[in-house]
Amino acid sequence: MVEFRIARVSDASTLAAARQKVWDATYRGIYPDEMIDRYDLALFTARDEKRIANPENKVWLVMDGADCVGYLVAGPCGFGKYKDFDFCLNSLYLLPPYQKLGLGRRAFELTVAECRRRGFNKFFCSCSPHNENAMGFYEHMGGVIGAQSLGHANKAEDVVYFEFLLNSEPTGRKTRHL
Repeated sequence: MVEFRIARVSDASTLAAARQKVWDATYRGIYPDEMIDRYDLALFTARDEKRIANPENKVWLVMDGADCVGYLVAGPCGFGKYKDFDFCLNSLYLLPPYQKLGLGRRAFELTVAECRRRGFNKFFCSCSPHNENAMGFYEHMGGVIGAQSLGHANKAEDVVYFEFLLNSEPTGRKTRHL
């Protein structure tokens, strides 16, 4: 049975190893191979220790028994300011065999609940426009594209920002209110 559990600092190496697997599965063939092949497990383990230890972040591991098959990170934006949004779905990844099983929706619901718990009525996430599965998922979950930066020589620099509004008045945009 697959479960979501809050990560502990001692899980940093598990999270970093899971990231390496999902990035390989997600971005191989989209981003330059050297970017994926040069993944620095020690560097990401150290970053994840800090990320998990930061009480402003919520980090969940998606566990199938003893195997980490995905992860979710939500909290303040980990990569810079976006408009006037104070809450961000920083990462949501699942290995391919665990996609399209409702786990992404469960992860999204955890994000919405955490956003509400903190008193925010909106959040955002960034997404590679080349990750068609993620683009479709965020659109299906009601995300509206708020900004995008496309056409870079390095596809890893291309980004689309999805905005999610919670319990708000219609804006005239195609928005699913959560």
